[in-house]
Amino acid sequence: MITKAMGPKRHDPVHANRVATVSVRVRDLAQLFNSLDASPFWDRDLDPQAAEFIEEEFSDKRSAAEWHLHVHAAGGAALAADLQPALEHYYERMAHSASLRLREETRLGEIALLGGIGIFLIAMSAREFFARFARQELSGLLDEGLIILAWLALWRPVESLVYGWVPHYRRRRLYQRLAAVRVTVRLEVPRLAQTATALPARGNPDAAQTLRPFSGTDDASRTQFKE
Repeated sequence: MITKAMGPKRHDPVHANRVATVSVRVRDLAQLFNSLDASPFWDRDLDPQAAEFIEEEFSDKRSAAEWHLHVHAAGGAALAADLQPALEHYYERMAHSASLRLREETRLGEIALLGGIGIFLIAMSAREFFARFARQELSGLLDEGLIILAWLALWRPVESLVYGWVPHYRRRRLYQRLAAVRVTVRLEVPRLAQTATALPARGNPDAAQTLRPFSGTDDASRTQFKE
């Protein structure tokens, strides 16, 4: 399960506008990768839920100049070095796909606009024809219908060219920025009890061994990756 790690709020408006941080907490780093993808970790797709969570969190932080992703995990230390390149490759592919969709949307809009202009010209020509040769009652009805048809033929292509590209552009820009996110992995070692009683020592059934918990240093339990 992927959860959002809550941290102290920053009250420095200058720093808030410059850097945005999202924290993710998982049991194991392998949860961030798609388990059905057999590619190497650096080229694997992210888990759909993990990717959706990351995108939603950073979508609200578009005004920040720099994005940081902090991942807190209790296991999967061997995968820590693969997370940064995997995230970069994943969102670079997503940005490329978004660029193709934007290009396709623009191309279809241009083709539709040419078709709309053709229908508009045909409708206007038919309007002039019926105005000359049709009866007055029928001419008025056809005139209004052809005018509506002509403008409807142009409305959808123009809307696509003027507004249709915006969602694709914003999605592509989001993926491009996510590909440049700086990832920090913090490996959290679970805290053991202060003392633990083990099995009796061999040859002395009445004696018991006392185990001391291992506590790693803060530097050894953190790995930070930079671009």
